[in-house]
Amino acid sequence: MATVQSWGDLVTLGDASWQSRYGPGGAQSRVPLYGTSASLGQLCATQPNVRTCVDFLSRNIAQLGIHAFRRISDTDRERLPEHEVIRWLTRPTANRSVTRYRLIESLVADLCVYFNAYWLKVPWFNPDDGRQATGLLRLPPEEVYVEGGVVPTVFCWTRFGHVNDFRPDQIVYFNGYNPLNERLGLSPLYTLRRILAEEEAAGAYRESFWRNAGRFEGVIERPASAPRWTPTQKESWRAQWQERFAGGADAGQTVVLEDGMTYKATSWSAKDAEYTASRKLTREECAAAYHIPPPLVGILEHATFSNITEQHKNLYQDTLGPWLEMIQSALEAQLLPEARDTRGVYLEFNIADKMKGSFEEQATSLQALVGRPIMTANEGRARLNLPRIDDASADALAPQQGGPANVHLAAPVGAEAATANVAHVLDATAKRQRAKLEKLPVADRATALAAARERWTRELAADLAPFLRPEDAHRAAAVHYERLLSALLLESIHDW
Repeated sequence: MATVQSWGDLVTLGDASWQSRYGPGGAQSRVPLYGTSASLGQLCATQPNVRTCVDFLSRNIAQLGIHAFRRISDTDRERLPEHEVIRWLTRPTANRSVTRYRLIESLVADLCVYFNAYWLKVPWFNPDDGRQATGLLRLPPEEVYVEGGVVPTVFCWTRFGHVNDFRPDQIVYFNGYNPLNERLGLSPLYTLRRILAEEEAAGAYRESFWRNAGRFEGVIERPASAPRWTPTQKESWRAQWQERFAGGADAGQTVVLEDGMTYKATSWSAKDAEYTASRKLTREECAAAYHIPPPLVGILEHATFSNITEQHKNLYQDTLGPWLEMIQSALEAQLLPEARDTRGVYLEFNIADKMKGSFEEQATSLQALVGRPIMTANEGRARLNLPRIDDASADALAPQQGGPANVHLAAPVGAEAATANVAHVLDATAKRQRAKLEKLPVADRATALAAARERWTRELAADLAPFLRPEDAHRAAAVHYERLLSALLLESIHDW
């Protein structure tokens, strides 16, 4: 067994502890391919299908804003736009080129490639708000080794041969599951090793083909009666042929043969070799490993308008949802305790902003919910970058035009319209109630009115709700009932 020096330790290549430390999933491990090997970072850099999936996930998650909320009750929460954690994520370091987008993008990319990611907490003074801040510095996963048992005890960062040891409370640590290593996540690229090895070999073959290809594809045959060549003559002929006719720049040259040689053409078909199909398979396998719907990474054979729309919705529910929950949980457990305000605070990515649909879909759903126009003329003009209209009607909601069949209200325009609508509802209610009472004997009307008091008051308050505040609607309904009762007691209900 060979013994080498690794990270300052003498280790034996056959040692099980060395395999665990640098084995499958470890950021320092190399992925074996056909006759060679590559690091996880090299695979991401050289495999276009891997890069497509990694970029897709990292860019889509990075564009989602992350918010802090305080849970006040089961039905109430308060957004905290100025919370310390949000400020730290918005400006992670003193270097202004490091933005929240770049920080989250690199985080997700590291998780996609290594299934491990590390942020170093670096205290610094933020001159923008004059406060002490917790800076966040990304550590390259291939330069970090985690020591300890099930629970990490030391994070070792080696840069240019210099080892830096950090305590767990100095690191924000993100990692995934690994059945072979309890401290380091298992990279999806290691699971894709065989199909990536095939892609690497196919790409190397195609590159060699185009580098050496000439106008003529085939073999040269010499007659059996031709003088036998010495090895030197064979190499000389091969060198002259390659120099003269190989490569795209020399394609189309006229070939002059000697000694009765003949040229036998052969052909190579990318279709017969299924080269295109194999490349498509590689992208499909990579997309499946990252749980990405195929049409979203350019595989459109079975894509239609309807299923792409549904898969776009599933992207934020099934594909990005688990990633977002993993990141949110890690930030709440390891970064939030650094803040002064932690009572009832939690973090959440703004995925609702991506799920709310197009403007037309939002407008339709909101109008169906509220049953009336939801935007004034000046608000609409502002969306189109047009100047406002100096007219009171342009700052009020227009009357309801049509709408759902179960909506029986007209949106008021100003205080006068609201008063008119309230008067109309009261008048219609009084006529309806008077008609019901008139059908009863005079002696039974007071008893019937008392029995219907709660129901009639509740129904009238509901009819007035679109035009009055809830408390005002209930008050108006109660006053109406008392007036009706007084009129009945005075036996003047017909004149009321």
